[in-house]
Amino acid sequence: MKSDIIRVMKKVDEQIGYDLNEQDIDAVLRYMQLNDPENATPEHAVRFLVTWKKSLRKRDINSPLEADLDEFYKEFIKTDSQQSE
Repeated sequence: MKSDIIRVMKKVDEQIGYDLNEQDIDAVLRYMQLNDPENATPEHAVRFLVTWKKSLRKRDINSPLEADLDEFYKEFIKTDSQQSE
């Protein structure tokens, strides 16, 4: 399933210069399982990674802090859940 998600996201990856990979997806899934288990799915992880990377590039941030990740994740989940309603 993850490889299907990665294939679908390749076009976006090329646009933002980020090589989406299973290791990053797994890391985000672990983060989600600890902090937000009800949203911990590979699909959410991929959408979060792409959105996060786009945001970092837009803000020209190379080394984000963990607090940045936590805050961004909360905003992402709120926005993502509104879009899927």
